Amino acid sequence: MNRRDALMRVAALAGSAIALPALADTLEASAARRALTGKPLFFTADQDATVAELADTIIPTTKTPGAKAARVNEVIDIILKDCYKADDQQRFVEGLTRTNKLSQDAYGKAFVQLDPTQRIAIVTKLQTEAKDQLAQMNSNKATAKVENSQADLQMPDAKKRYTPFFTMLKDLTLTGYFTSEIGATQALEYVAVPGRYDGCVTLKPGQKAWAI
Repeated sequence: MNRRDALMRVAALAGSAIALPALADTLEASAARRALTGKPLFFTADQDATVAELADTIIPTTKTPGAKAARVNEVIDIILKDCYKADDQQRFVEGLTRTNKLSQDAYGKAFVQLDPTQRIAIVTKLQTEAKDQLAQMNSNKATAKVENSQADLQMPDAKKRYTPFFTMLKDLTLTGYFTSEIGATQALEYVAVPGRYDGCVTLKPGQKAWAI
């Protein structure tokens, strides 16, 4: 991942926050450092490898290269380091630990050592856990509103915005992949310089969605 590609991808992931000059400089420096050293900035080497394989399980190589080929783990590493709060960073790291615990309990091996079928089983388990966590949180909030109209207002903002590990991972993987050169030009239809703006374009049967 070269410096220009890295910055463009982290900019897309950071959204409007990239408008802040200080953050833009930080992201650019991180992207340049990762590209120069080839080493993760936030993750350990083992965590980085786990993220790469998790992302590739979510978007595997089929007719087009998958998330690992697009080096999505590198973008996730930079975004977590520079754009996520400490609580979210900790939750993500704990999620990686949870992933390897599930793998060890089920197969006696770390996630990166599993075969594709085993990896899918672990990822499916993580996704189910994330859905259950969100459902439980929403249920608790609904109950609190009924019991005390002020309870939800008094709930800490961090809990209101709580995002489970797998949800963070999946969102980062999808955005990182589809803003990469591989994702934008091979998995999607891509026009470098559109000749005109079409607000609604009908897709032909079997046609790829357009890159934005």
